Amino acid sequence: MSQAIYIASVESCAASLGSLSEILAKAAAREDAATLPAARLAPDMFPLFAQVQLACYQAVAGAKRLAGREAVRPAMQEADFGALRAHIADALQDLAKFTPGDFAGAAERQITMPLQPPMVLEVDGMHFLHRWMLPNFFFHLVTAYDILRANGLDIGKKNFLSHAAGFMRQAA
Repeated sequence: MSQAIYIASVESCAASLGSLSEILAKAAAREDAATLPAARLAPDMFPLFAQVQLACYQAVAGAKRLAGREAVRPAMQEADFGALRAHIADALQDLAKFTPGDFAGAAERQITMPLQPPMVLEVDGMHFLHRWMLPNFFFHLVTAYDILRANGLDIGKKNFLSHAAGFMRQAA
């Protein structure tokens, strides 16, 4: 079970963050690159820079909680594409420190996480992974992708799933 949780949390998030970093590199090459990190899909949504930072936070903090470690939410800071890619690189380094063994007992581990006061999330690790961590991670990841698409970046599904290219082949 610990191997499955490791793959679903650490490996899945790391692969998708790698694809996001490639997309951000493409966005950084645009003439209007300086304006894109502050772009939003809607006025009441976080801007691109926050979506990237929150995706990284969800990945690393989620893995920490599943492994029984403390996770602290860092403050979000406005950032350009270089800083956002460095933020992803830091998250990937943090994720690389985990091993499947770190997730022994994670499925049953009780996780209590503060939300907006007075609310808390109280859930076992398996439900945390599938109903909180991964949905939140992918929400922020897809929103970052969508902001860039909405602002004219020429990206598609192959960019979003670039990490899956190693599993693709010509049919026999």
